[in-house]
Amino acid sequence: METVIIAGIFGMLIFLIYSPGISGYLAKQYRRMRLKRSASIFFEHGYLNDNLFFLHQFKQVPNTSDIDEIDTAKALQYLRNDHQSAIIDIYQASSFNRDRNVQEFNDTLVILTGKRMITFSGNWVTILYTSHCFQWADDLIKTLNQFRLPEKEEDFEINIITANSRGLELKRMPIKPTRLDIGLYYNDDFAAIDEVIKQRLATQNDKGIVLLHGLPGTGKTTYLRHLVGTIKKKVLFVSPSVAGNLMNPDFIDLLIDNPNSILVIEDAENIMMDRKFNSDSSVSNLLNISDGLLSDCMNVQVICTFNSSLNLIDPALMRKGRLIARYEFGKLTAAKAQALSLSLGYDSAVSQPMTLAEITSQNEVTEILRKVEVIGFRRTESMMN
Repeated sequence: METVIIAGIFGMLIFLIYSPGISGYLAKQYRRMRLKRSASIFFEHGYLNDNLFFLHQFKQVPNTSDIDEIDTAKALQYLRNDHQSAIIDIYQASSFNRDRNVQEFNDTLVILTGKRMITFSGNWVTILYTSHCFQWADDLIKTLNQFRLPEKEEDFEINIITANSRGLELKRMPIKPTRLDIGLYYNDDFAAIDEVIKQRLATQNDKGIVLLHGLPGTGKTTYLRHLVGTIKKKVLFVSPSVAGNLMNPDFIDLLIDNPNSILVIEDAENIMMDRKFNSDSSVSNLLNISDGLLSDCMNVQVICTFNSSLNLIDPALMRKGRLIARYEFGKLTAAKAQALSLSLGYDSAVSQPMTLAEITSQNEVTEILRKVEVIGFRRTESMMN
């Protein structure tokens, strides 16, 4: 009986498949599925994969030439002006910048005559071409090099290390302008340390590490903002999670492409912890970057900030010759706090040490949350509600 039922179902499926209406519908759906699948391979991280698109367009594997740290807006404008007659089509992906109230192009792909393509992404330019166009590509990439981004466009800016399909790249971001009277904002013992830090960070082809630590609110980040505005070198900002991979080949390539720069790592406790306490510590990587053989090639200086005690930090980081300076930020003395408070327009009397955050936010209202202990029947009622 079961065999008869199965045979009947199978026969019905055969009839449906070979029925003109049904077979036509199935074929149409199959073509749609294949088209959707084939189209999806061209898209990577939301936009076109230039190598696959070149292969699809010209039925050839492309030769490629890359150049980074380019002002891609100016480079694209040059291409429009000087090579307009060779441009067949332009594809662009954009996003809306609310602060500027404009659309900004993130990725641009330009198709040229002669089986040539150029992509502009972030601060990267990639030229794709067939082998007989090598000389053209070589000439173009040398021309595009004139649009290299300056070390710093603004005094108060940092370069955030981000990842994309090509690996790691830098994105320039402005930071809050902060100019400080060091003698007013910090205790008297910091002035000499500040002078050493600024002098060493201004030195070309130098290396070493700066350690800034202390309680939250004592002015570490405020000082960093001030420091960024006083130095001419490029400042690279890396999150602690990325900093754990300092010896990653992509990271090394990025540092090699940006010699004489300053690497800033905030909240760096995990990568600086003494190897006796943390087997996953990235101290060895940090040592190589700041004072190993690699540092001789890259001349990168490192600034680390952290809140934990100096006792937990690997002592190798503080070895003489590697350490540029270290300083523990603390509360301002009562006299210092009073002077700063008055200079900021507050008329309150200060009789005890205060953090920088406490002094600069005296008018902010802090809401005190009271914890109500619920006992007995009230606990049951609150759970029921």
